[in-house]
Amino acid sequence: MKTRHFITCALLAASGSAMAQEQAESLKDCDKTQSAMNMCARHRYDLADQALNRQYTQNMKTLQEAAGKQRLRDAQGAWLVFRDKDCLVETGPREESGSIWPLQHFSCLERHTVRRTKDLKSQACGMEGCAKQ
Repeated sequence: MKTRHFITCALLAASGSAMAQEQAESLKDCDKTQSAMNMCARHRYDLADQALNRQYTQNMKTLQEAAGKQRLRDAQGAWLVFRDKDCLVETGPREESGSIWPLQHFSCLERHTVRRTKDLKSQACGMEGCAKQ
């Protein structure tokens, strides 16, 4: 039993390593294949999502009152529902599409996420009084 578990773990580690290597290669040339385009779109969305999460956290820390924090949580939750539904309208469900769907889907998510991050930055400037750039 221990041998089977070890082999399974070794195979999972090797496949994970191979996938990471394939992703790294795909990110070097995003226009090479459809798979590469899909991976790059996912990567760009992940970066945008990380920036959004940092900005949201910063805004939450800036707010002093519990009611203000709750309003931001509610707004963010509503925005997530809107984003997902809007992208579904734009790209349709996965099962009704082809190999280009991930590219379209993650591009839509990225576009909305970048826009929301800008909105949160503007809100933070209103809370903190940011200097004009």
